[in-house]
Amino acid sequence: MGNLMNCPQCGKLFVKVIRDNCDVCYLEEERQYDTVYRFIRKSENRNSTLLDVSVGTKVPENKIIQFIHQGRIRVKGYPNFTYPCDGCQSPINDGRLCEECKTRIKSDLSIEDFIKRKQEEALPSYHTDDN
Repeated sequence: MGNLMNCPQCGKLFVKVIRDNCDVCYLEEERQYDTVYRFIRKSENRNSTLLDVSVGTKVPENKIIQFIHQGRIRVKGYPNFTYPCDGCQSPINDGRLCEECKTRIKSDLSIEDFIKRKQEEALPSYHTDDN
């Protein structure tokens, strides 16, 4: 059985079973997805930008980016289609982070691991003799 909640898009009360929005908003989102998908699949739209797709489909840019983040739409092969990196807002066309942010995060993680190892090495070790 699902939980009773308000749809985050329209505020309508619904029973959450699988989806996070009501049936009406879910169907509208699926319609938007289908519109964007069919638009970018056309060869004449291969050089479109995010703005071009949004204007051409009347689907908001943030909704298109949501479809990309969900993995439903891939734009890696589209030369002019970029969207903001989650880390620094630089334009990217694959994944959620630009290479610079990925490198920075990996570096931060490895520094954290190094610090943790050094702290563990500095802790005194206690041995008990069972005589």
